[in-house]
Amino acid sequence: METQTRFYHVWFATKGRRWLLRGDVEEFIKLLLQCIALEKQIGLLKYKTVVDHVHMLLELRQDQSLSEAINLLKGISARQVFLKFPDIKLDAHTNHFWQKRYGARLVAPANVGAVWDYIHTQKEHMEKFDR
Repeated sequence: METQTRFYHVWFATKGRRWLLRGDVEEFIKLLLQCIALEKQIGLLKYKTVVDHVHMLLELRQDQSLSEAINLLKGISARQVFLKFPDIKLDAHTNHFWQKRYGARLVAPANVGAVWDYIHTQKEHMEKFDR
């Protein structure tokens, strides 16, 4: 019997929408998210960081909880980024890297490609408004 999966478009932001996802921090977060997803068996199909938020396309098995997957990704990455870059707490005036909430939408299998493309072009969307 084949295990069914569900697809989700998920997004969440840094605390206070601070522009923390740049340079070394951005590269570290990107690597962390991949490693956490692999270790915790979370299907991270596509993701993109944009200065103050992250978009992801997740594929979860029926027995996996979306909220648990997000808690693992956000919780572990926040702890690790503060260990690697302790000055962020002082510079950003916060004890939390991510906002508490996140947004998510269930994606029909037929729409996975469109969401993939949307996530892939997130940096270009931001550049339109950064001028």
